[in-house]
Amino acid sequence: MQRLIFLVLIGVGTSLQAQSIKDLDFLIGEWEVLETIYPGTDKAYTESGTRRCEYYLNNSYIKCESATTPTRTGKTRYYAYLINYDHKNDCFWATGLANDFPLQSHHQWFLDKESQEIRAITPRNVNGDRFFRGTISFADPNKLVWNGWRSRFKGEKEWEQVFNDIATKKGT
Repeated sequence: MQRLIFLVLIGVGTSLQAQSIKDLDFLIGEWEVLETIYPGTDKAYTESGTRRCEYYLNNSYIKCESATTPTRTGKTRYYAYLINYDHKNDCFWATGLANDFPLQSHHQWFLDKESQEIRAITPRNVNGDRFFRGTISFADPNKLVWNGWRSRFKGEKEWEQVFNDIATKKGT
């Protein structure tokens, strides 16, 4: 009987700590986006535009759709993320789609509520030769700061920052 009570208490504790898609509620809304590609290098350029994040597919996903215009081309690009929670692996998955990039990207997101940050990785290579890691800070409820780095397997996987994305909530 004591063992049964102990197992029930463990189950209750685990279910209280389990994450859900609602833990990413801070993403929901309309955002102004200013993204710097290759920050701090001579290749740097910016993209500006908007992002809208909303619940999708009966609240089991979050869909974030963006339209940004790079300063170097002036041609608007469209991209989206579909984000869901994977109970089995205790992580979020973000699938990225873009009108100007032929492949989908798949990122594992690990939510750290204490540091108010998401840590992202690609468990598989992207585009045949690259791995990706990133962070999303949500410490300010009206501003999200996304940073991303990639590696091309040089030596000890040299990491190059590929973007800094600052999204400011509209109407604040």
